[in-house]
Amino acid sequence: MTRHLPEQTRRQQILTAARNCFIERGFHPTRMEDIAQEAGLSKGGVYFHFQSKQEVFDTLVKEEFDQSLEILRGVGNREVPVSEKIQSLASFFVDGFTQAPDRPRFFVVMGEMGLRDQELAKRLQEMQKVFIDEIARLLQQGVDEGVLRPIDTESVAALLKALIDGVEALHALQYPVDTQRLLSAGLELVLGGLVKLG
Repeated sequence: MTRHLPEQTRRQQILTAARNCFIERGFHPTRMEDIAQEAGLSKGGVYFHFQSKQEVFDTLVKEEFDQSLEILRGVGNREVPVSEKIQSLASFFVDGFTQAPDRPRFFVVMGEMGLRDQELAKRLQEMQKVFIDEIARLLQQGVDEGVLRPIDTESVAALLKALIDGVEALHALQYPVDTQRLLSAGLELVLGGLVKLG
């Protein structure tokens, strides 16, 4: 018999187990029984908190989005130079991929599901737009302050987001990445191409 835990703790236990199952088996082969076994619960215990496997997956997607957006907005609202904000964001994402290797792998699972599920694809596109808009706002601040040269902030923001996603994919595929070298080279490339000379 499992001991009683606060509801939020139990939900997180289920979500962690589900994430592991989705990464190792894929969404479709994973059953609620698998999630329950991974969490050390009965199937009924999982259904008490989530009505379906789809709800579990959707909750994980929303958690990923909310956590990353909170960091992005938090850095964007800090009273520091734009170059420091960009460095902070780059460090957060690159270090995060290294410290939490399951995040990039779950990113791949989300992308795979987005290819099969039109509704999820639409939500993922909306989430990407929010991230890109936030990055564009940060870049526009740099242009307005005269730190960055005039650029198409929306297009550059989309390119930066694609760069982040590409690094995440490398981690998901377990490509050997020297995080500090990658971070240094990326920042040199980005800031060197954006910062106004002279």
